[in-house]
Amino acid sequence: MTEKNPPSEPYLLIVENDPLLNLVMVCQLKGIGLSVQSARNGRQALDMIRQRTPGVLILEVELPDISGYEIIAELRGNPTTSAIPVVIHTALDLRREQETKLQLGPIKLLTKSTRSDEKLEELVRELLLLNKNQVS
Repeated sequence: MTEKNPPSEPYLLIVENDPLLNLVMVCQLKGIGLSVQSARNGRQALDMIRQRTPGVLILEVELPDISGYEIIAELRGNPTTSAIPVVIHTALDLRREQETKLQLGPIKLLTKSTRSDEKLEELVRELLLLNKNQVS
C-alpha cells in the first residue's frame, strides 16, 4: 500500500455500512471543519487506504464483506499503515481478546449505544493531534 498524492492535511476515513449513520457522521465531522471520506464496506475502505492513508480511521467491526478484524490485520502488516489511529465504532460489546485483535496504532473504542456527537469529535481530535505529533 503506497500513498499516492500525499494530503496537505490528514483526512478521516469512516467505514460504516449503515448508510444513514455513515451520512450523519460524515456531516457531523465535516461540520466541524474536518476533511472526511467514507466507505460502506471493507474492500472499498482498503482500496481508499491504498490510494491515500487516512489520519484517523473510524471503523465498524461488522461489515458486509470483510470484518474490521480483517481490515486491521491487513493494515497491521504494512509499515505505511501499521500505525493509523483507529476509532472502533461498533454496537458489539467487545471482549479483551477482541480488542487486542483490533489494535493497529492508537485505538479508541466507541460503542454505538453510548455514542454522542461530542465524544466522537473529542476522540477524533485527540487521535488527529496524536498522529500529527508522531509525524512531526
